[in-house]
Formats: sequence, C-alpha cells, structure tokens
Amino acid sequence: MAQSMKIVMLGAGGWGALVGAYLTRAGADVTLLFRRQAHVDAIRKSGLVVEGEENFTIAVNATANPAEVAEPDLLIVAVKNQDTDAALDSVSHLKQIGAVLSVQNGLGQEEKLSRRFPRQQVLGMVSRIAGSLLDYGRVRRGDRDFPTWVGDPHRGITPLVSEITELFNKSGLPCFSTEDIRGVEWTKVLWWVPSSLTAVLTRLAQTQLMQIPELAYLVVMMTREGVTVAERMGIQLRDYPTIEIMDRCRGAVEEGVASVMAQGKAWEEHGGKGYKQAMLLDVERGRKTEVEETAGYLVRRAEEFGLTVPFLETGYHVVRGLEQAIA
Repeated sequence: MAQSMKIVMLGAGGWGALVGAYLTRAGADVTLLFRRQAHVDAIRKSGLVVEGEENFTIAVNATANPAEVAEPDLLIVAVKNQDTDAALDSVSHLKQIGAVLSVQNGLGQEEKLSRRFPRQQVLGMVSRIAGSLLDYGRVRRGDRDFPTWVGDPHRGITPLVSEITELFNKSGLPCFSTEDIRGVEWTKVLWWVPSSLTAVLTRLAQTQLMQIPELAYLVVMMTREGVTVAERMGIQLRDYPTIEIMDRCRGAVEEGVASVMAQGKAWEEHGGKGYKQAMLLDVERGRKTEVEETAGYLVRRAEEFGLTVPFLETGYHVVRGLEQAIA
C-alpha cells in the first residue's frame, strides 16, 4: 500500500516540498498545498527541482486551491505553528482523512489535531531533514544523515507507523519507527529552545554562541530547567542522532558547558558556520515566532507544577517583547 499512499502536505515550504518530492519519487501520491500560486505555477510548468547531494527534477501534484485536494490517507501538517488554525480551516471540507500528523516545532500539536480530527489517528513526527526553499519550484536538501522519527503517542508502532517509516526509507529519507514519540518530541524541544532563545538574546549565529563559555552556560541552564519540567510530566529523555542533550544535564554544570562548546566546534567544522536559528531569523525579519508553542509551553507547564525556571522565563519574555515591538 505504501506505493499508492495518498498524502497531502499542508504547507510546502522547504521541508514540505523536499519531502514531497522524495515521497513522490518513491511512488506515493503526494499533493503539495501551498499558499503561493507562483510556486505552484513553477512546479506545474517545469516540475519540482531538488538540489543537494543528489539532483533531480520530478513532477509533483501542487495546488494553492484547497478545493482541489482529494481525501488523503495521510495529512501532514508542515506549516508554522502560528499558521496552523488558518491552514486547518482551509481543509475542513476533507472528511475522510485516514490519519493526521504534525511535523511542527514545539509541543501540544497532538491535542490541537485531536480536537480537529477526533475520529482520525493522530501521529507524532520529529524530523531533522534539512530542506531549504531556494526559489519558486526549487528546493535544496542539506545533510543526508539527519533522520526522522514517527510513532503513535498512544499505541507506539502501529501498522500505519511502520508503513510511513518504510515509505520514507524507500525514498532515501532515513526514518525510524518509535514506541516513544513523545520522548523524541521533548528531547528535540529541549535541544532547540535553549539554542533559539540564546540566539535571539545575543543575535549570534548558532555555532558562534555555542563556543562562548558564558552563552554555553545559558544553553545548559535552560536545558536543565526544561528537563525538570519533562521529568515532572513523566517524559523519558535520551539522546537521539543529531538531538543530543544528555551531556548538558548530567554531572557538573561545567561539564555541560564543555559539551555545548565541543558540539558547537564540531558543528562549525562540519559546515555549520554562520547558521542562524529560525527564531532569530523570524525576529530579524519582523515576523511572529514560534515561541508560544516551544518556550512558552515549557514555562506554562513549569508554572502549573510550581517549578522555577528563571532562565527560560527570561528568554521567553524577551522574545515576546520583541514580537510586540515589531507587531
């Protein structure tokens, strides 16, 4: 069934377009739903151009009109968190969706999707695939060894989870089925949030800030505060390939700082120099960030449990204040 799986990619920027191209090449029936008609026109005219370690062009279904979208086996939500409600409203006419999953940053998407789709299977996905939209109809893939994880938050590895995993791997996108998708989601958030908040606070590129002791200290302290929230919620944390936080939260703070600095140096040596976090880019471009669904989620849960998270709170309120200043 994987070869004929019907997939609608709701939001097809860099990640969505890239993954849509690979899954189409693997035999899936993919439809990319964009907001920008010029992007759709380019794909319809010349195909979707993929660049990177391998280069190919493929014909992919693409539309800017939700009415043209057929009932899918799988709806993948890949828009920014702040665009979720509008995007889901646009496909509210789809009544026979087989399953839904979100590949968005942050936590809490499962609850939102379950309210919208109470009869559908709602899956979780964490993806480290690096896709960049270069131009209309052109996308670039980054490092090939960045994997994806998928699982059912309640039932672990279901037949559908295995099918999606098989499809991704067949396409050339490394993917793992997991019994604990919530653990992967939390580990990614606790890796991403401290780096993103520190980037906004300093306006520095990622590998640069990670190699400065005082800023690596901020990353470590924010990570440790987030871990206290996860533990209170019963989340099991561990390292995953390219999502490694455990050395930041075990042992002395100085050891965590040294680990962050070493990771920053290694990342820079492997081509990461100059990389800016998405949250920093949003602030620089005067756009709304995803701070509410990421850092905000952690701060609110900490408050519910009576936990003190001063480093996270400071970063969260600074980003919110910057958003209000540029609104």
